Amino acid sequence: MQNKLPAISVIVLAIMAAAWLWLGNSQSPSPDKSITGQRLFPNLEQQLNDVGRILVEHRGSVYKIVKNGDQWQLPGKGGYPVLFERVKPLLLGIALLEIIEPKSDKPENHARLGVQAPAAESDSMRISLYTEADNAVASLIIGGIRGGLIAGGKDGIYVRVSGESRAWLVAGNLDLPQQQLDWVDRQIIQITPKKVNRVTISHPDGTSLTVGKQRKGAVNFSVMNMPEGSAPKNPEQINLLPRGLTALKMADVRARPADRPPESEAVTAMFRTWDGLEVKVTSVAQNDQLWAWFDLVKPGTSDPGDLQTRFAGWIFQLAPSPASRLRARLSDLDDAELPD
Repeated sequence: MQNKLPAISVIVLAIMAAAWLWLGNSQSPSPDKSITGQRLFPNLEQQLNDVGRILVEHRGSVYKIVKNGDQWQLPGKGGYPVLFERVKPLLLGIALLEIIEPKSDKPENHARLGVQAPAAESDSMRISLYTEADNAVASLIIGGIRGGLIAGGKDGIYVRVSGESRAWLVAGNLDLPQQQLDWVDRQIIQITPKKVNRVTISHPDGTSLTVGKQRKGAVNFSVMNMPEGSAPKNPEQINLLPRGLTALKMADVRARPADRPPESEAVTAMFRTWDGLEVKVTSVAQNDQLWAWFDLVKPGTSDPGDLQTRFAGWIFQLAPSPASRLRARLSDLDDAELPD
């Protein structure tokens, strides 16, 4: 005859079993060694050459990067060229993501891992890849990143494949652009003051300011159209004006509109270099923002050859500080202190 457990023991065992089941379901599953080291998207690396569109959702913004021939572009910025050096590492980085272990599949735990659906108030980012025929290739939500967590210098990254509830800890390295302009080369032009011979800034009211050097190698620039009787100007401030095209960067970019303001309503700055290069910058103030377009008036012997291509069809928003050098007046230059 078999021994029977007391009723109280059966109740205790039932409670313990229920607790064990609850804990098991509330925590991440135990690592499955059979999937560790597998690619999150096993076939993606072989499909990378077919990718023709990248869709990014981040902080309430949705934008895309598309491939047009051999050039990647930002449609949301008038088709401005994207740096391939930003596209290639990201695509390859996604393709090489390796599974470390599964994490929670419960929606209430997604925010803790940063893999909740992208929203204006969250840091999560969804990246979706499509072929040029608009077929979906891969889509994932990227959450928290723990730098250097994995051996070999790889980061530990929490991700979730779009449409699936399971989150994963994967190993890899992803350089994630945070906004559209992070995909482009923000530098518009680079001409150092050493190369500049003369700068002429003309205003709509007919006034102008010209600064230049009498000879190549001179230390300071000087005002070359100083009105008679005017006090000498501060050399340090004069020397700032030829720096107007030194590593000049954009704050934004858009296609150059056909109905842009006429140049008679804009400020123009003409830069001439010692080797004959002439670049004209035309700027207008719109809604507390400064927008400018650039024209290659005359190539110089050291012209890299791509300036006109870089300028053509675009109007750039400039940061206020360097842009002020492109719109200066004589009255903006402080009088120099005369010696006793």
